[in-house]
Amino acid sequence: MIILRLICPFIYSFILGSAWSLWLKKKFFNSLAPAYLVHILIVLISGLMFNRLSVGIYGGIMIAAIMLAVGLIREGKKSKSYLAGIGKWIGKWWNEGGIVFTLFYIFCLLINSNKRFIMWDEFSHWGMFLKESLRLDSLFCMSPLEFAHKDYVPAITLFETIWCKLNFRYAEPDVYTGIQVFMFSLLMPLFEKFELYSRKNTTGKQEGKKPLILSLGNIVLLFCSVAFVLLIPLVFKTNDAFCFYHSIYCDVPIGIMLYWCLFEVYKEYEDYKYTFLLLTIGVSVLVLLKMTAMALVPLVIGLFILKNIFFTEKKIKGKAFALFVPTIVIPVSLWTWFNLFVMKNLGRLDGIQSYGGMKISSVKEVFTNPVNSSIPYLKTVKDRFFDAIIHRDILIRGSYIAVIIFIVLGFFALAIFSERKNRKKISLAGVWILVSSVYYMLLMYFLYATAFMEHEAVRLASYERYMNSFVISALLFLVAVYYYSEIWRKHFIVFCTVPLLLSLYLFFLHPEVFKQVLPGSITKDEEFIKEYTDSASVIIDSTEEDDSIYIINREGDEGFLWRQRYLCNPRTIGGGSIGSKINEGDIWSEDLKVIELVDILKCYDYVYFAKLDEDFLFKYSDVFDDNEQLVEGQLYKINYTDSIPNRIKLLSTE
Repeated sequence: MIILRLICPFIYSFILGSAWSLWLKKKFFNSLAPAYLVHILIVLISGLMFNRLSVGIYGGIMIAAIMLAVGLIREGKKSKSYLAGIGKWIGKWWNEGGIVFTLFYIFCLLINSNKRFIMWDEFSHWGMFLKESLRLDSLFCMSPLEFAHKDYVPAITLFETIWCKLNFRYAEPDVYTGIQVFMFSLLMPLFEKFELYSRKNTTGKQEGKKPLILSLGNIVLLFCSVAFVLLIPLVFKTNDAFCFYHSIYCDVPIGIMLYWCLFEVYKEYEDYKYTFLLLTIGVSVLVLLKMTAMALVPLVIGLFILKNIFFTEKKIKGKAFALFVPTIVIPVSLWTWFNLFVMKNLGRLDGIQSYGGMKISSVKEVFTNPVNSSIPYLKTVKDRFFDAIIHRDILIRGSYIAVIIFIVLGFFALAIFSERKNRKKISLAGVWILVSSVYYMLLMYFLYATAFMEHEAVRLASYERYMNSFVISALLFLVAVYYYSEIWRKHFIVFCTVPLLLSLYLFFLHPEVFKQVLPGSITKDEEFIKEYTDSASVIIDSTEEDDSIYIINREGDEGFLWRQRYLCNPRTIGGGSIGSKINEGDIWSEDLKVIELVDILKCYDYVYFAKLDEDFLFKYSDVFDDNEQLVEGQLYKINYTDSIPNRIKLLSTE
């Protein structure tokens, strides 16, 4: 079974990527990402139409397998030998991309061994999204359980659901591997210029492939190109879980998805129809990755128009622009369909960190004098926001503005050293990143003012994560343009030295980031969350899956409660910090009346006392028939009868 779990996701990736490669005549480097994206959309539609994700999961794999088989047979017929046909296809299309993906897949299996979720939001919603999708075999908005952001767009969770299905289990290390493989597939087109085999002689004429041993320089180039890109996420500060290797937050995936769309626009294709196909697929998944992603679509479309007007030899004219219609209509339609589905099943949209607070009528008051605004905390948000983009670190020792300036200057430096015919194209790409960075900055300011809770907006919660999503897009786009320009061919030694220097810099000045790529047994993830898993074990061992448990935890935050909801899933978990505020910044505690607490508890099967204090014991001890039973870390069966009003009888579960 273990071997099956190891190879099934790999075989799945091979089938999808190879089927795309065979039918559309694209290298595996460029085939895996769009194949994954199409499968995500198929699974989404099956969830919307049939309320069954498995229909899309297994149906999509079956379609890809049939296409692969037919494609291989077709190649065999062309070569008059099936083995020769398959070998020819592997040599021409699968080759380097398949090797790079295989090595990365093995790398992911190693670094994710014994990894565990450790961040707040992984428990409060991202993990619950996936658990409920797997348990119900439907979109997580259908879940009857309570967790945050139930109306969230589901694209990344859908891929994680596919990945866990192929592993025949739910396990956190597999989830990390799944999201990392998804992001790496979007990065793979970066490496298509680095070939293991020499295909041209010194005269430029095509010649037969040389043995692998004669292409050692190409192997080094390919290794360095991949190593450099995989080191880039480690340069980012990891506050608020902005991690490539050890997080299931969507902030990194959306940044890489935006980069992929921009890079596919930037590249030249012989068939512009294929570019439109990729854009339609990419933008459709982009808007389903995060609630605010719809606002990023103009960045992709704008670059496409800019390219078509200023820096491409093959301009799209006349009726060909009709292909823009599905590129915009299909993503918007899927996004609208999903939100209508949510409204139908939930009866609402949260309106928090979503489009609920984004209204056109709010634009004027957000960008005018805060004194005239109806948003009482706008002045505070404005002051802290602009202070943050100038002073707060995004990359190591670099603010948002400083990093963007560095990236834009990088584009102009590339333009200077590149061939004359490419200078205008690279320069305009840099200008576009500059314009986009300003647009994104103003967008985030607008979101903080309108779409976040006051508590989060005033504190600029998760600011680094949100701004880094664009920074990583811009940085990867810069690297992609550098690779695509092939300037590196003239500076072999410098190119190979960069990953080494970056590794040394990180090792000596930012060594803590390497925890992301160490197995959980070394980083001791299980010990980090032991407090929560021990409590969950007490609850799980004494209750059934359909039981309800009320948790009283006098710590003044929701962290413990969210983690128990995740760990004890699918049990119904309620609770909170009952009593007076613990400190001035406590926004979680509820000072309930005695009768209010009784009314709540009698609706539950069990009560668990995680942490108590004197305030709780003084106010509520009379609620329970035996005060001495109120012991921290204990679970009790609730035995409520109307014959004794305002009293809860507790039965020990030990």
